[in-house]
Amino acid sequence: MAVEIFGSQLILSYEWIIEHVEKTTTVLSKLILFRGEKVFRVSLKNRKTDGNPTLIFLVANLNKLGLRVREVTYGKEDLESSQRMKEKDIKRAKDAGESIQLFTADLTEVPIGKSTFCFWICIEGSVPAYSYHLSDRLTKEQLWSASSNSQHHVDVEFVVKDKTYSAHKAILAARSPVFSEEFTKEKTGRKDDDGPVQIIRIDDVDPASVEQFLHFVYTGEPITSTLGNTEELLKLAERYQIDTLIHLCRAALTNIDAQQMMSCMSNLNPEATTMHTEANFSDSMQYIRTDKEMEIFHDHSVSVFLCRWETVLNLTAMTPNVIIEYQNEKLFAPHLTGKILCSQHIDHPWIHLICVNHRNFGLKVAGVFGSMDYCRTWMKMKPRRADDVELFLFVAQANETFYSCNVHFRIEMTSTIENYHYEMMDTSWTTQLWQAALDQQLTDVEIFVGATKMEAHRVVLSARSPVLSVLLDNVSHVKSSIAIEKNMDVDVVKHFLKFLYTGCLEMSATNKQLLELAELYEVKTLVKICQLANCISPDVTSKLDALPTKIDVSEKPSVTFQMDLEVVKHFLEFLSTGTLDSSVSMRQLNALAEMYEVETLKQICKFDSSVSSDVDEITTFLLTPF
Repeated sequence: MAVEIFGSQLILSYEWIIEHVEKTTTVLSKLILFRGEKVFRVSLKNRKTDGNPTLIFLVANLNKLGLRVREVTYGKEDLESSQRMKEKDIKRAKDAGESIQLFTADLTEVPIGKSTFCFWICIEGSVPAYSYHLSDRLTKEQLWSASSNSQHHVDVEFVVKDKTYSAHKAILAARSPVFSEEFTKEKTGRKDDDGPVQIIRIDDVDPASVEQFLHFVYTGEPITSTLGNTEELLKLAERYQIDTLIHLCRAALTNIDAQQMMSCMSNLNPEATTMHTEANFSDSMQYIRTDKEMEIFHDHSVSVFLCRWETVLNLTAMTPNVIIEYQNEKLFAPHLTGKILCSQHIDHPWIHLICVNHRNFGLKVAGVFGSMDYCRTWMKMKPRRADDVELFLFVAQANETFYSCNVHFRIEMTSTIENYHYEMMDTSWTTQLWQAALDQQLTDVEIFVGATKMEAHRVVLSARSPVLSVLLDNVSHVKSSIAIEKNMDVDVVKHFLKFLYTGCLEMSATNKQLLELAELYEVKTLVKICQLANCISPDVTSKLDALPTKIDVSEKPSVTFQMDLEVVKHFLEFLSTGTLDSSVSMRQLNALAEMYEVETLKQICKFDSSVSSDVDEITTFLLTPF
């Protein structure tokens, strides 16, 4: 059964280094900046019950950026795993937004001397429609440029006090039902070389707010990290019914109130019942240490993907025959190694994730974490590489015995294709303009593929393709026509057009016709995606068949033990037929028989003098994929 990656997340990483910690010391960081705003703070606070500290991660006013923290995990620099912090319930006034979040973890000992805590902060939009989404960055830049530079037949002009802003009816109507209705009516305006231009006057907000509003309409994201003059932006969003922007502005306008502050203090110090009590408790601290001001930077090319693999604990789970797909391509294969006991549970299994061909789809796997306890604890998986194929393997051993298999992977990947990466955005932006094309709303271009006709918007085609720009901008007809070679597959042309509108590809990039269209119309990012994808060799299934006969992924055991893939095949054949090839290595075969408790095969192997019961060798085999 194929398992798909079910979500990508924006995850920030932060290292907090502290020194000279004593049992009576409370350590408090300065506020940590993100996107120019002071929104995070970490601290170690002593517990009166046992004298050990509580690790605290505080989030304040992240809603001003249209964001919130989904979860926080932490680990020590010298450890190979991370733990999820517990989010405390912060009581707030009715209908108040989430302006404070508090995450804590109780430590079992005081970190003495110099210590480093590593935090992984999972960020999401403060409203559901504002989320992390894959798109060609050039789509936003090119559409916004069409407005800001008055390009590609602008037909709307906003007059705001002493400023004017150009726009396109097609984009405004697709994003706003108010504009859609307004453009069906006859309006006074003026005419220029490209035709009539409708004038919209706005006198009750500043020009900068109108510019921010139009930028969100055209790109699905704020023009700056914050929402600027949020009150005026909310007024425009409500007037023109841009739903996601309405919810973002309302969330951003939420301030920290007294009830939230008291609730937060109560969580930090359960013994305090008033702000005065909390202040007295704080005054009794012997030492508060602040470190230098820090800022968290995020590389837009880096994304983290989550995947869940559910399987039963049998031989199927022990071979890499489950394929995880990403962007319509087969790139990953998980499996386990370990001893399946008679009661159908697996003892301290090794988790494996094979990554194949990811580089050919513009991705570089930078790191993998695995979890078998519903993401409460993440294990850092160690990377290996097979010498003869483009294959990377990540392994980690669980510290428990499992009766069922529910493995989560957290895969960190870096995009190697310029401008094609994940960003926070209004997800309706990716669908509304494309839906307007499908509904033929204000479309002004006809596209023929043989006898099949599709319709599109001149501003989108011209902004996204320099070839189409030259072709369409020189035509003054009400509706232009474009003919595409009739041998082109209509479905491929449709996906090509959808990429122009949304910046996201929803079919395999290995399609030769898609590459031909991208090159013909000079769609820069799509050309890179398709050229890279068409350089690949067969998919992950073929790559697994092409594995070298031996892969040693051992590091810790002193004795290296390599498992021949041919032996594994004979082992599986024995389970099926009960016959055995006498030329097979009995030493390796016995390791398989011991691990899977195949009693008949164990008896056969006892008669071969080459059988070794070296525990180190068998343990090393548990690290080896097959």
